[in-house]
Amino acid sequence: MPSPYRFELASPADDGRLCEVLAATPTPGAVAVRFRREPSYFAAARVEGPFHQTVVCRHEPSGEIVGCGGRSVAMRSVNGAARPIGYLGQLRLLAEHRRRGLVPRGYRFFRRLHADGRAACYLTTIGDDNRTALELLTSGRAGLPAYHGLGRYRTLVLGPRQLPQAARVDIEVRRATLDDRPALLEFLAREGPRRQFFPQVDADDLFTAEGTYRGLPPGDVWTAWRNGMLCGTLGVWDQRAFRRQQIAGYGGWIGRLRPAYNLLAPMLARPQLPAPGEIVPCRLAALPVTEGHDPELLLPLLARAVAEQLATGESLLLGVHEADPWYGVLRRYAPWEYVTRLFFVCFDDGEPIFEQLDGRPPYLELGCL
Repeated sequence: MPSPYRFELASPADDGRLCEVLAATPTPGAVAVRFRREPSYFAAARVEGPFHQTVVCRHEPSGEIVGCGGRSVAMRSVNGAARPIGYLGQLRLLAEHRRRGLVPRGYRFFRRLHADGRAACYLTTIGDDNRTALELLTSGRAGLPAYHGLGRYRTLVLGPRQLPQAARVDIEVRRATLDDRPALLEFLAREGPRRQFFPQVDADDLFTAEGTYRGLPPGDVWTAWRNGMLCGTLGVWDQRAFRRQQIAGYGGWIGRLRPAYNLLAPMLARPQLPAPGEIVPCRLAALPVTEGHDPELLLPLLARAVAEQLATGESLLLGVHEADPWYGVLRRYAPWEYVTRLFFVCFDDGEPIFEQLDGRPPYLELGCL
């Protein structure tokens, strides 16, 4: 009997339904989050890289899309040299269509797409609380690629009490201007590859309407200068015009104690927890880079960025890998963090790349996941 499900590439006509599927499949855990992409799923996907494909699982009797997954490819630094690296994201399947063997079938379709040779390997993240996905995708079942664990990626929620107050007298911190773009590009190309998988940032990516960092104007990028030379960058990226995080619900002690916690939060100088259904009032840290990967150079930038967010009642989210020396410094300023596991995903042709990775701490651009 033929299967009632079909896998294919999404078309522009599927835009609205993809937004619905994404909104209907929140991430599980103590804090369940819906990742909203309105008004357009495809427009929001542009930040993931210059090449993007969305695979859909269609239930043929109804004609409805019941699942999806994204494949994007961008130039990233591997051991200091740029090469095309993919990212697999937004893997979703409506609850009523799970446990039907659709995930392995979807990966068989993905393997056919992989044959185009655009990338030999991929990165992906899975929520630390998502036991079902972790067990399935790392099971080594027939048809699935290898999932090599690369540790945990931590999204820090920077709040008011955690403001780094100390200022560096030798550092001038100011907003970027459009005239700073050449210096920014040169600095990112030089310092970014100190971390594994740092993205290649080109002129068309930065301060353009359709670039990877669309919605991040020069004035939302803080820069640090020492003796007239750029030594640090930190963007404050407001993506709510096209990508938003919405609280779906709370579980465990967080759900029970949230009302009491919110009453005490102002006195404790901590960010409040939004009610279920509310959009998380936040911006995302983008391109946090310093000369020599020095975390102390980042603190003056954070002081300015976080202070501005407090005036609007928003938080600043900053993603950092647990193996990054920055994590030990920055975690003291974050009352909350969201933990995912990072994986290097590949078929046989990507194994040599995995085996040759050196010890640089991994980097992911939080706003491009």
